[in-house]
Amino acid sequence: MIDFFKTFFETSKERIKNPLIGTFIISWMAINWRPIVVLLFSDQSIENRIDYIVSCYSSFKSYFLIPFLISLVYVIILPYFMWAVDYLIKKSTVERKRNVLNQVLLDYEGKQKIAIEESKLEDLKANFRDKADLNNQIELLRNQLDERDEAIKILNSEVEQQKSENQNLMNIVDENKKNSTETKSLILDEQFKAFENTDMYDYFREVGVKIRNERNFPNGINDIIKEKYIFQGIVEEAYDADNMFYQFTEKGRYFWRKYVNNIRVEKNIKKSNGDDYDDLPF
Repeated sequence: MIDFFKTFFETSKERIKNPLIGTFIISWMAINWRPIVVLLFSDQSIENRIDYIVSCYSSFKSYFLIPFLISLVYVIILPYFMWAVDYLIKKSTVERKRNVLNQVLLDYEGKQKIAIEESKLEDLKANFRDKADLNNQIELLRNQLDERDEAIKILNSEVEQQKSENQNLMNIVDENKKNSTETKSLILDEQFKAFENTDMYDYFREVGVKIRNERNFPNGINDIIKEKYIFQGIVEEAYDADNMFYQFTEKGRYFWRKYVNNIRVEKNIKKSNGDDYDDLPF
């Protein structure tokens, strides 16, 4: 018996899934809800309920015809109706989507134009920066050229002065026909007197000590002063097997000897409290 009811309910379940049958059942219940309510919830006896339902609600139209027609309309006619509605709203849907698409495209076009203009602006700024950097470099080079020209003018002036001094010395040599040693000393003395009036003389102490002791110029000395010492023939470059170094020329040794001999060095005397005076400067 249990298997029978189980089979019956499973078969009924499959039939209810059928669109026509399921729609018919729902339609029938919707049309005949009153007799269903009376049958289920009335206080009368079941015989009286059935008699009441048969006398008041029993009709072929309500029990079969109307639910069947509703089922046919839902299963057969309604899909065609929905197809017609979809066909009618298709154009409006397409046009609405097209409008949305056009709006999106307009937004993208606007963003592209903004990006292009921003790129142009950045390129323009970069060009201005490059021009500004180039102008700064040109100005720097001009300043360096001006400094170089000024240094050349100074060197040319000193060259002319040296030529004049050399001419004077040659005149002295012609006037004083002495032996070569005395003449050379006289020339070097005159050159040393001229040397004392130049800016090179201000650096001579530290340059001389450094050349004598370490055979090199002091650290941080002005390159122009260094070139002047070499150009004036006071210091010359020399080479050994591995390195290049600087040394006094014969003229430089004479100048240094004369400079050192002219310096007065005070005696280092210890004070009573134990403090010492400064030592010699070289």
